[in-house]
Amino acid sequence: MNTPAKPKKTLRLTLSYHWYQMIQSGEKRVEYREITPRWTKLIWDKRDQYTHICFSRGYSKTTMTFEVTAIDVGTCPIPGWDNRYFRIFFQ
Repeated sequence: MNTPAKPKKTLRLTLSYHWYQMIQSGEKRVEYREITPRWTKLIWDKRDQYTHICFSRGYSKTTMTFEVTAIDVGTCPIPGWDNRYFRIFFQ
């Protein structure tokens, strides 16, 4: 018996040119967001629903979409970002 496919749900995030370019070049494969009430509601509370993540470069029509492999909470390797963050892993 086949199990029904999980419906595709996409998390959409706007990035500055710098972060967009790092993802586009393959240097960055994890997106970080502060643990705030807003991001808790949009990311953490729906983490089991997201199958894809779509990044837009600023508020332009330029986008790229990836499959989400995991969402968790942890540290960030970027210097000066010393707190814990929501981490969105994608490929």
